[in-house]
Amino acid sequence: MTPAADVAAPEGRGSKRRIFARVLAAVVGLALVAYLVRGAGPDRVAAVLWQAGRWLPLILALEVFQLGTDFFALRSILGERWRHIPAATWVRSSAIAYAMMTLLPAGRAAGEVTRATLFSKFIGTPRAATTSTCLQAAYLSANGVLSLVACLAVASRFGLRSPLAMLLAGNVVFQAIIAGSLLAILRAARIGRWLDRMRRRFVPGAKDSPPLDPEERRRIPWRAALVCSMGRAAQTVQYGIILHAVGGVLTVRNALITHGIHLVGATLGDMLPNQLGVTDGFFRAFADDLGFADEPARALSIAFVVRIAQLSLAATCVVVASLTRHAAARDGAASASMRADAHL
Repeated sequence: MTPAADVAAPEGRGSKRRIFARVLAAVVGLALVAYLVRGAGPDRVAAVLWQAGRWLPLILALEVFQLGTDFFALRSILGERWRHIPAATWVRSSAIAYAMMTLLPAGRAAGEVTRATLFSKFIGTPRAATTSTCLQAAYLSANGVLSLVACLAVASRFGLRSPLAMLLAGNVVFQAIIAGSLLAILRAARIGRWLDRMRRRFVPGAKDSPPLDPEERRRIPWRAALVCSMGRAAQTVQYGIILHAVGGVLTVRNALITHGIHLVGATLGDMLPNQLGVTDGFFRAFADDLGFADEPARALSIAFVVRIAQLSLAATCVVVASLTRHAAARDGAASASMRADAHL
């Protein structure tokens, strides 16, 4: 076997394992959902979803708003360089990133890597990698801030030692650690190299991380974090509306509690596609906190309404990504040709 074949064989096996793991994760998630629906009553869940259907356009609009905040966060990170990226690539990268975030395990990370790959054709690999890392840090910081707000709302009603408040406090710490690690990578090249060595040691066959832009890496993405926090705040409003749509009492505190349940479930279920079964299970487990002690179908339906909105938008994004494929490819080819001419 040639050296190239030696390299290709492990990569092929690794790809098959990843596909198998993703299929298995989806099957496990669907089994959990089926179990929860059976316990709550399929007819009752269907009735609640039908009742909530008239609110779906507003829920979808808030989902689109959250997608839009990613563009403004990226624009704030890139500065004037955002103009170097053609409109077709912006649209295609946003569509792909959202679809991957919704449909794949750990989808946001995968989506941002893909977005950075598309951006690299116009702003270079180091700057694209730095931009992706900054956005991830900003997004995690926003999750931490909203988790803290939700924790305070839960603690004000049920006490700081209540299970949901403690889970949210843990989520605040977790998001802070991950965001802090990403910022450390940005600000200290030595830390970044050490973390990359550790990653490759514990993940056999992992590829080297792309280099970061030395000019941009020390900037802390405060504006991007603020924009991402606005997106999370819109998501809080969205969950409040969904709570009302399934028959709950809409107040600011109830919206924060509902969103807090989502934040915890999304973190713990990140390795399952669309957190299948995990967020559903958390809404079922904390039905009492939502005022649905005797109606678990209503609590469970919150996760389903969100999933309907997200899958609908993800399907639209897949179509948009397909329609903009050729335009984005032409832009990339033109950019490569310009860079080649500049080197002559």
